[in-house]
Amino acid sequence: MADDLVIGRARSEDRIDIDAEPWLGRVVVPDEHNLVLQAAGLMRTRAHGTPLEVALHKRIPLGAGLGGGSANAAGALEALNELWEAGLEPAALGSLGAALGSDVPFCLVGGTAVATGRGEIVTPLAAPARLTFVLGLSARPLGTAEVYGAHDPAASPPAVDPLLAALAAADALRIAALLHNDLEPAAFRLRPELVEAKQALLGAGALGAALSGSGPTLFAVTHDERHAREVAAAVEGHFDRVEVVSSRPTCIQWLEGPRVAEARGGAGGGIYAEFRSDYPFASSDLQSSALPPR
Repeated sequence: MADDLVIGRARSEDRIDIDAEPWLGRVVVPDEHNLVLQAAGLMRTRAHGTPLEVALHKRIPLGAGLGGGSANAAGALEALNELWEAGLEPAALGSLGAALGSDVPFCLVGGTAVATGRGEIVTPLAAPARLTFVLGLSARPLGTAEVYGAHDPAASPPAVDPLLAALAAADALRIAALLHNDLEPAAFRLRPELVEAKQALLGAGALGAALSGSGPTLFAVTHDERHAREVAAAVEGHFDRVEVVSSRPTCIQWLEGPRVAEARGGAGGGIYAEFRSDYPFASSDLQSSALPPR
């Protein structure tokens, strides 16, 4: 599960068109809140930027705790660094990403990593080559600010070292047993139905389950794809949509352009950069990225 982002040169002013998978309904993101346009504005402070035509196809729900907007912003930074020949090194792109949002620096690095500070310090980690998850998705967003507002900052999180060791050992059972999200109690208070949905995942045989980001998406760890599909089939009635997804080593996948570009048409100077972006999961049939949630 990943968004598609196509960036090309426009003749006059910036323009962005957004469409989405039918189950998401009509997706509206005001320009002032659109991280792709914000990324373009930041890149223009470092390079001579031409007007842009952007097409964004959403598969990742808005306000889902999956960081789709952050992944799109990271992809836009990488694409514009090439399109405008800015020549920015990864550290400079990371600084721009941190100005856009706490998750963007991770999305520029991808894979499995520990993010510290405000999220701008990203340390890659050893992790299993592939983990398979079930995602329980809601069409109704849950605002990050709302969840943080309900969060009790006095609660002490568990030590992270045991989880890091489990990841390094590629031990799915240990990983599942150590899942923790500080924001889960707050999200569950705001959306009590998530408590039952999590129990449904565990009751269906998932190795472990937890909230992704600030929610409302829930994820479950499974043995393999066959096991994941069994769990997914058992919990369909508890979510608006259920996806089987797998971990990937990067957050941005550049697509081979000519075939897809011709199908979608050019804009002014033509399509230059087209890629899929995803955080923190990607579907099992896409070559994009994922990491076990924090």
